[in-house]
Amino acid sequence: MRRSFVLAAFVLLVPHAFAQAPSGGPPPSSPRVDRHYVHELLPDIGQIGAQVGLTAALCINPYETGAGGCVGGFIALPVGRALGGRVSYEIDIRYSMARGNPFTITNPLAYVANLAAGAPAEAAAIGPPGAPFPVRREVRTELRMLQVSPFGLRYAFAGGPVPRLRPYVTSGFDIVVVLTQQEPVRREITDPLASSAFDVALIAGLAGQAPELFDLGLPSGQGNLRLGGHAAFGLELRASSRLSINGEYRAAAIEGAGSVQHSVQAAVGLHW
Repeated sequence: MRRSFVLAAFVLLVPHAFAQAPSGGPPPSSPRVDRHYVHELLPDIGQIGAQVGLTAALCINPYETGAGGCVGGFIALPVGRALGGRVSYEIDIRYSMARGNPFTITNPLAYVANLAAGAPAEAAAIGPPGAPFPVRREVRTELRMLQVSPFGLRYAFAGGPVPRLRPYVTSGFDIVVVLTQQEPVRREITDPLASSAFDVALIAGLAGQAPELFDLGLPSGQGNLRLGGHAAFGLELRASSRLSINGEYRAAAIEGAGSVQHSVQAAVGLHW
């Protein structure tokens, strides 16, 4: 009886043992992972379609300040594909400089100074020779303007293989810092102290800052923050897979300005 039981157990267990035996060699060991290794995305996947660039432009500025130079930079990060092209999120910064043509202003502070000097009201309103300080005089407006676009969208045509020449359009929201001062065309006051107030760059067309502030190198001028927006179209010429030359026309509107800023710019773009 005991031998029959052992034989039955042997018959049942042997096939089960062979069924559980591995059919191949041991599984390959997993590659060693270095915990100090930092995974860098870009070298592993290649180019993602982003671009950063520097710009230089000729700008026709508002506030009747005429033409001047503009410099800046931008970065465009891909968002997705749409209508056969590519949409990118764009941040743009631009700095503009201009110096307008001479025009005539009326300085009410000079009129008050003439009255304080003892001139009658009629002579005080005219200035020299009946009063010491010129009330109406020719000046030029010096403009310094910073335009920051924290949110913009760029649409580049041809979203598949990048052609050598690719058109694009862009638009965005701007925050604008406008700084101006008026520079007299000629010196008209003989008194040195009075000349330091009225014959220098005028803040709001009224008077200059104190000489001690000039000595400290502090900039002068009046300014304010304004809202604005821009729209542009351009062409991107691909010099290589990493480098492009862009040409662009842009129109920018600024809150309260009597005219639109127009510009024609060139840019050098680096792609990754």
